[in-house]
Amino acid sequence: IKIVGRKDDFPAHLQNRIAELEEKDKEVEADTTIWVALSYGGRAEIVEAVNRVVAKGEKVNEESFNELLWTAQMPDPDIIIRTSGEQRLSNFMTWKSVYSELFFTDTYWPAFGKEELESILDAYQERQRRRGK
Repeated sequence: IKIVGRKDDFPAHLQNRIAELEEKDKEVEADTTIWVALSYGGRAEIVEAVNRVVAKGEKVNEESFNELLWTAQMPDPDIIIRTSGEQRLSNFMTWKSVYSELFFTDTYWPAFGKEELESILDAYQERQRRRGK
């Protein structure tokens, strides 16, 4: 389990519990990682990373900058599905989503089901991924 976001927005006791959870999770070997975004915003993530670079007085490239993000260990998402008829990312994964394939559906999250997911996965397989090339 990885928690990303402004953890300092939460009371100290909750920050301690989050730290305990993350520390305990380091001991577990798992094939799957669950990412939980709490008080997360893509712009806030980038601003914090920039402030750390400025404080250090260092130059960065895309790779070294990525390492400063809350989501540094998270792979870039291949697919982002936006439910509820909205056609925007709403400050979600601002840095990581640049080459994600975007799918929009009018279905609200609680009603989003297996058939619609399979349809999106089928459409994804038809797309040609160029990643900016």
